[in-house]
Amino acid sequence: MICKSIVLLSLCLVLSSCTNSEKSSNSNLENYSFTGDWHGDGTDSKGNQFKFFARVSHSGDNRYRMLILTDLDKPNEPIHIMDGVLENNRFSYTSDEGLYKGNGTLSKDRFDGYYKGPVDGKYRILRINSEIGTK
Repeated sequence: MICKSIVLLSLCLVLSSCTNSEKSSNSNLENYSFTGDWHGDGTDSKGNQFKFFARVSHSGDNRYRMLILTDLDKPNEPIHIMDGVLENNRFSYTSDEGLYKGNGTLSKDRFDGYYKGPVDGKYRILRINSEIGTK
């Protein structure tokens, strides 16, 4: 009787893990890992074009911090620090102590975003060392 119970319990655990792994897989499709190094470009509302690097770190739960940098290889102060939440591939953030607010969409190795503040703008960042990032 004990052997049958163990076998039944083992079968239940296996089936349960299969169901949960499918759910986890769908969650991963909704929110790709955002952490890492990125390079980007954009245009502000005055027509100025710009290039930059971004270093994204996970802050717990769905929270992320994006440091906007002029260079990844040299120690320098960030140009902007963007703190926000990633939900359903949408990153909503504030920057510069609330002076700027923005939003964007994460799609695997690409993020398209915009910001609103004293100057508005739009930008895209591509993950460094990704297929799309090497173009």
